[in-house]
Amino acid sequence: MNGRRIGVLVLTVMASCISGAVVTAPGVAAEPLAGSLDYGQTRDIAVVPLPGQPEGMAVDPEDGSIWSGSNRPNSSADVWHWDADGRLLATYSLTDRVPAEHGVNGIVLDGDGRVYALDYSGARAVRIDPATGNQSDYATFANLPTCSGAAGIACEPSPIDRPAWPNWATFAPDGTMYVSDLNQATIWKVPAGGGNAEIWYQNSDFASIYGVNGMQFDAAGRLNFVVTVSLVPRVESFGRGVVHRLSMMPDGMPGALETVTVTGQGDGLTIGSSGRIYLPIANPLYNAVEVVDPDTRSVVASLPTPVESITRSIPYSTPASVAFRGTSLIVSNHGLLAIDPHQWAILELGVGETGLPLHYPKGLA
Repeated sequence: MNGRRIGVLVLTVMASCISGAVVTAPGVAAEPLAGSLDYGQTRDIAVVPLPGQPEGMAVDPEDGSIWSGSNRPNSSADVWHWDADGRLLATYSLTDRVPAEHGVNGIVLDGDGRVYALDYSGARAVRIDPATGNQSDYATFANLPTCSGAAGIACEPSPIDRPAWPNWATFAPDGTMYVSDLNQATIWKVPAGGGNAEIWYQNSDFASIYGVNGMQFDAAGRLNFVVTVSLVPRVESFGRGVVHRLSMMPDGMPGALETVTVTGQGDGLTIGSSGRIYLPIANPLYNAVEVVDPDTRSVVASLPTPVESITRSIPYSTPASVAFRGTSLIVSNHGLLAIDPHQWAILELGVGETGLPLHYPKGLA
């Protein structure tokens, strides 16, 4: 996110009902790891360097090291790598780009140690090999015309023509990368090995100022994702976030769309081993991670408590992206309205369960 979201999100908060759910630990929780945080407890991992405004989050499953990047507008698009204790190991500035309205968005890892960063400039996924420092364009995303002015060609189901905004990526078991497009009401798929992204699913209900965002496959192989701000004229969801899921057909095509629940304006997304969905909320006046129980189709918790969110050493400030490490979430504290750069930080939040394993494909060309 960046400063241009402020006006919209401040307005949409008027339509957003802050969750009044009871804060409860998951019913199916793994035994906490040694040194893990209590449920709802937060500790500071690192303050990010300039240009700040971290977005995108990935945790190495082998060593617990952390990857995030700078989404600050009109700045360098930097990808940062910290060790498990929050010591900065390396910074990779994305090359062959011009400063743009946004920088780095989603970040995902493969099984061979490579890092994939979604870059607004050039609408691309950049692959970084930390072993060599080499960068290459792994995938590109087309700027689609509006369907209202197009016939017989690929288009976006939106009344307003906007550029591609690849925002979140997740791998399927076969190495296909699925990428949300925040602008174009589209979910893309990138074949294993990269190339031009292909349209996988579109829906005019996703057309919004901030549309399809965080995504992950659940244990049943369904793609779960959040639309940050729904503009569908329904009283219960207008101006709020909506979590959906799509089944995957045997031929790889999308199946039926289900609505899981209505939430705050969700940004990133991750799923626990219990099946619960964790959503950092992209609303500058409501700083929390909401917990969704897909079985009851409801928001069952909001973490941390409002008092802790405001009064702790580094206040929660528009948390953007999350990834599991042990029984905690590692959170990018985006700091959309932060005046103090100290609020551009990486935090750890105890949630009392481990994450549903992600897919880390190997041998991608």
